[in-house]
Amino acid sequence: MPDDAVVLHVLNTGWGPAPGWILMRGGGVARIRVPTMVALLRHPQEGWGLFDTGYAQRVYEETGHGVFRLYRLFVPTIMNPAGSAAAQLARFGLAPADIAWIVISHFHADHVGGLADFPSARFIASRSAYDDVRPRRGFRALRRAFVPSLLPADFGGRVTLVDDFGGPELAPFGPTHDLFGDGALLLCNLPGHARGQVGLHARTAAGPVLLAGDGCWLSRSYRENRPPHWITGAFVDDTAEARRTVAALHAFALTNPETAIVPAHCPEAHLRFVGRSDA
Repeated sequence: MPDDAVVLHVLNTGWGPAPGWILMRGGGVARIRVPTMVALLRHPQEGWGLFDTGYAQRVYEETGHGVFRLYRLFVPTIMNPAGSAAAQLARFGLAPADIAWIVISHFHADHVGGLADFPSARFIASRSAYDDVRPRRGFRALRRAFVPSLLPADFGGRVTLVDDFGGPELAPFGPTHDLFGDGALLLCNLPGHARGQVGLHARTAAGPVLLAGDGCWLSRSYRENRPPHWITGAFVDDTAEARRTVAALHAFALTNPETAIVPAHCPEAHLRFVGRSDA
């Protein structure tokens, strides 16, 4: 393995049903069992980190009362505590305290649900993503699928907010933010689904990988340049930007066939990177 290569493992933290026609235009009427995946990464100098934390038991606790009970209604999910990112670390000989850094793609509950499980980690997020959700409470937070109580109480003191995207160009996404200054991990802008959403391009020993978060939901979506159904405009930040992000992922896939693209909720990507359908 090259000395500067990133180690990457993809973990699934839960399953949920979703109609194919919502996930992608022309996706059919059948309900699809979709995963909620995160990535465990080891940088050669900066140690172990995560791209998102996915679901954890705390999501159930914090969506069991008040207005946030509606989150469970609209986003039904099957998981158990052993499926959380923190619980799965033991497979790799790790504990939550070994996680030094966590990149947050965006602040929807299914991406930040496990943040409180990692008391030693520093957080990295785009400034525009955090600025959008920080003042929101009640229905205004729910409108962004954001559950404020999922953030640790000391979140503000542990987060680095990124607004400098002046690093290496990653066409067609534009300039990136070089996370650790060595080109191994590059944050790129994937706007639309959520304000300030970022993806992560990783230089791994097995080849380059683009962790796409919710830039699209299915691999077919970026391959065929098919955005989600227009009805998703009821809960995404900017439907026009979301369409442009799917088109950008499509263009990137065509010009970078060696790069594996991993949407967080794609069953096909799960089969490739995680394995069994019950994992």
